Amino acid sequence: MRSFEIFVEPEPHRSMTWTPEASAGGVPSSPRSGTRTRPNEVLDLFIQGANVTARVAERHASCVLRDLASALTELIPSSRGKRIVRFYDDAWELCVERVGASATLSVYRAGSEPTVLVYDRPVVFSEMCASVVDAIDATLSRSPDDARGPVARELAGLRGALADRSLGHDDEDEDATAAPLVLVDLERDAPISFAAEFAMRAGAAAGGAGESGVERADLHALLVRGRMRAEVRGRSVELGDAYPFLFAERLLDLSRRALDAWERGQPFFTRMDAGGVMLGLRANADEDLPRAALTLGPTRADGARSVLALVPRSDARGLARAGQRGDGAPDPSSRRGTATFPELSLFDVVESALAFGRALVRAIIRRDRAQGQNLRLAAFRRDLRATSDALREVRRQDARINPAPESYRAFAESRRVRPASEKGAPLSSAARLRYAQRWQALVPGIDLRATFLCGDRLIIGAAAETFCLERTTGELLWRKSTPRAASVVTPAGVARIGGDGAIALHDFATGDVTLRAWIAPRISGPSAGAVVSSAGLPRLLIVTEGERHLVAIDLTSGEARWRYQWSSGGRSGALRLKRAGKLLYVASGDSALTAVDVQTGAVVWRMRDRLRFVAAPTVDHEALFAIAGGSSSAAALHAVDPFSGQIAWTARLLSTPNSVEGAPLLAASSVCVAVRARRGLRLAGFHRDTGKQLFETETPVAPVGTSWLAVDDLLVGNTPAGELVGVDASTGAVRYRHAFGRTVESDVPRRLEPVLRSGALFVPHVDVHVFRPSDGAHLAQIGPCDAIPDLLRVDERCDVYVAEESGHMAAFGVGPRLSLVK
Repeated sequence: MRSFEIFVEPEPHRSMTWTPEASAGGVPSSPRSGTRTRPNEVLDLFIQGANVTARVAERHASCVLRDLASALTELIPSSRGKRIVRFYDDAWELCVERVGASATLSVYRAGSEPTVLVYDRPVVFSEMCASVVDAIDATLSRSPDDARGPVARELAGLRGALADRSLGHDDEDEDATAAPLVLVDLERDAPISFAAEFAMRAGAAAGGAGESGVERADLHALLVRGRMRAEVRGRSVELGDAYPFLFAERLLDLSRRALDAWERGQPFFTRMDAGGVMLGLRANADEDLPRAALTLGPTRADGARSVLALVPRSDARGLARAGQRGDGAPDPSSRRGTATFPELSLFDVVESALAFGRALVRAIIRRDRAQGQNLRLAAFRRDLRATSDALREVRRQDARINPAPESYRAFAESRRVRPASEKGAPLSSAARLRYAQRWQALVPGIDLRATFLCGDRLIIGAAAETFCLERTTGELLWRKSTPRAASVVTPAGVARIGGDGAIALHDFATGDVTLRAWIAPRISGPSAGAVVSSAGLPRLLIVTEGERHLVAIDLTSGEARWRYQWSSGGRSGALRLKRAGKLLYVASGDSALTAVDVQTGAVVWRMRDRLRFVAAPTVDHEALFAIAGGSSSAAALHAVDPFSGQIAWTARLLSTPNSVEGAPLLAASSVCVAVRARRGLRLAGFHRDTGKQLFETETPVAPVGTSWLAVDDLLVGNTPAGELVGVDASTGAVRYRHAFGRTVESDVPRRLEPVLRSGALFVPHVDVHVFRPSDGAHLAQIGPCDAIPDLLRVDERCDVYVAEESGHMAAFGVGPRLSLVK
């Protein structure tokens, strides 16, 4: 009996439809005229009479046979070499490594959850080549009509190359499994540490003789097997024979997931087979003390992995799992030697994963420098760096209070807008309002995010041009050819930030570029920014630069005034900014909320929470309200002094996990939060001064996607279902509901935010409706309009401008009103 045999046979119970052109390992096609049925193929590999692919399903077995024959042909000329054959239906790989007259064969699954069926099983190289030749002959003779197929022609050519082979190295007697030992020692001073001792060969390239500048993924080179042990709190645990690299990958993954769950305020528990080691990790959701329980031990008491046992050829499709009795019940001895260590620090567990991973990487690269180009190892090193950054960010203790907030408070008080006496009555006092359409326009490729109402002009961005219209008549004032870019309105003009980092400032009057600047482009996440234009402050444009920087561009000179680097804990995402007075509040998706001086870029204060700040805060005079967490996690509402950073109170949302929608809503005496429930949005209200919870609605009051606006003691929501909802901000009771009628989903505006102007509420729907917010009285319906108000703007005269994503625009003017003259 040969040490290696391969069989490619049709599977009798399943079939597929094949076209004549795709025969002999081609691609299956849909049934149609001229097609015929060809059975699926089954690939069986036998090593020393045992079927090692009994659990591997592969429909394209002929293609795998072709790739294996090609790999053996490439290995014939030299005495040492390695080739990897990848399957087509799953992430299984077959690795053949030649060492003289012998060879080793490994079958394993790559991907995020590796599984090893066979590792470095020795076979005779010549017998392997002969078995592949026999398999090719059997495949070609079984379907003589398919000999014209492309795979069949390739098989015939490879069969000739293997049959005419001259191995030339059969006389060399090399031990295919001999390799020097590599040691990874324990860290004696660490509360948790791991050690490994394994043999590792070096020098065999997976895809050919080491081309310069080419990197490849080679999991087989990292599938070293050896003895492992752990030391936890001075107690040593023998982990038996295992795969150290697979264990390191899973330990790092579990540690990072547990740390992420703790940041979200959620418990975590997982148990798995990690490369031959039983690994379990449980972490609590405690806010102050991140505790964890770690379970370690060999998968079986004798140290063997719980993998599918090899079965003889006579029972090729039968499966037997190690660690089970003959009747399939778990073997009681399989858990012997497993130890659980409770009350560990979660941070210590993560540190142990990082330390073992780094030590293992160093040991592997010292043994084989070529592994520095292994993509699998490179991905593991990136995960190590990202986890290290996340742990450092979580453990960071850099919260600070501003000891001198008086200057910032005085500036904000001087700039506070005081209500001025209006001439005549506000719109909300009118019984009815009348609107008339003034003009229409069509802007192909309109960019609603680059459309602004600037004084008496309407700036409209499009795919290849920027237009400027006079707001009353719709007359075209100027147009300029411009590439699509992020746009923001500044006192000096419209700033456009290109994807390459180029900034161009266009003058309002002519559209000409008056200033240019350049910043590093941002690759991951959208751009964010703020404009500084208050009296007493320099005119600045603050924008994101690169991956972790904010830069302030002087709108007079175009130079960078300052650059601030934020930390995201190894994560990338949207940066949330809010400017108020001389301070810029930064939420970067980590556990910190930072206030930065807009003039200097210096950090004025910083507060930290275990949960992440993923939304911009809301600022109102002497109070700042920010939500920590709330992204399918626990959530907390903080009331903070906006000038000193001193926390006034913190309220935890009772239901966990939470998905908070939008920023906090500030009413006259309460602050409210919209929380996603199974069937809509619930509202929770808290007292503004004390943080005491006033209410939490038991049932949803509006569907998900509702846009809210706080008006005095009322919360007004415009729902995507075509309703206007008014909710009392002190009790959570619904004061009124107005239905606009049935709405086609395609007619729902892209943005549903109501606009409050002159005491009247302008609500976008299929048309624009005007309401009195206090009692929900309907004042006007602006329309019918050909443009769905995906974008709604209202000027100081209460004239209305709407734009649809299709490019249609329209302007409406308010008619004359009668008022009582005393």
